[in-house]
Amino acid sequence: MAYRVKITARLDKDIRRLLGAQTGRAIGYLSGIMDQGSSSIHATRKSLKRFRSILRLVKPGLPQKSFAEHDRTVRDIARLLSHDRDREVMTETLRLLAAKCAGEDKAALTMALDELNIIHLNGGAHLTTQDNIAKAIALLQKHDRAIHGLQLKKARIKTIAEGYAATYAEGRKALKAAYRINNDEAFHTFRKSLQHHWRHCQLLAPAWPDLMNVRIAAARDLSQLIGNDHDLSLVIAHFKTPSTSTLDANVRTRIINAAKAEQALLRAEVKPLAHRLYALKPRDMQRLIVELWPAALRLAKHRRNPEAADFPVNDTIPLKTADPT
Repeated sequence: MAYRVKITARLDKDIRRLLGAQTGRAIGYLSGIMDQGSSSIHATRKSLKRFRSILRLVKPGLPQKSFAEHDRTVRDIARLLSHDRDREVMTETLRLLAAKCAGEDKAALTMALDELNIIHLNGGAHLTTQDNIAKAIALLQKHDRAIHGLQLKKARIKTIAEGYAATYAEGRKALKAAYRINNDEAFHTFRKSLQHHWRHCQLLAPAWPDLMNVRIAAARDLSQLIGNDHDLSLVIAHFKTPSTSTLDANVRTRIINAAKAEQALLRAEVKPLAHRLYALKPRDMQRLIVELWPAALRLAKHRRNPEAADFPVNDTIPLKTADPT
């Protein structure tokens, strides 16, 4: 099922459809109904991120308490699955970093990989995963039922345009903070805002697919770069803590320095790409959706019935036209 708002659907009903689709997919991945092999946890976490992005898009139309409860529940479920996902990420990051290094740095990174593999083979990660998967499935099933009662106070174009612009504004602010503070947490915060913007562009792509696809591709590529930065930060944090590694201090220092050097290269590449993506003002992004959405609705109706009479474009008109599908 496509991850996008339907132009001709009633907005509140369509949002519940989108939210339910993501919880359903998450349950399917974790229970094995939807086969993703060894990547089932990763696929589940992506579904949960999509869920939270939908909530942010319609946040202006939700009671504050309702938004907070749904968002917190899904965030906590995702955290149940984060430990094992982080271990997978660190293993892959170390492998890629080792391929770029030579000499003593490469030897240190290889030792780190060996250590992580020993921990995995001992079964600790597997036991934790199975326990958390059971908890996550139970919570998701309960939350899936709660979604059916979700109500939007203002199910109209202006609501989603406001949510779109608000998240975009958060991203602009987080971008500035990331390069001013220049630490792992600040870049991670920026990445989270960027991912919400990317998914909002996916959700609203029917407004003008060609235009939105450009932003989707740019945001996705940028998110991947910053994701690599975050993966490196996990490696740094892990080997900074003596209790999480038995490796010699000098070896751990080499691992940390190699990861920081790679981070510096990534952040230099990210900066101009991010400023290009966030060049417009938030109010311009909001106005864009307010004006594009009714135009897209008019086009959809015209293509269904080219001889139909014209109708007014008004951003306060609720989206209550029947879904043609």
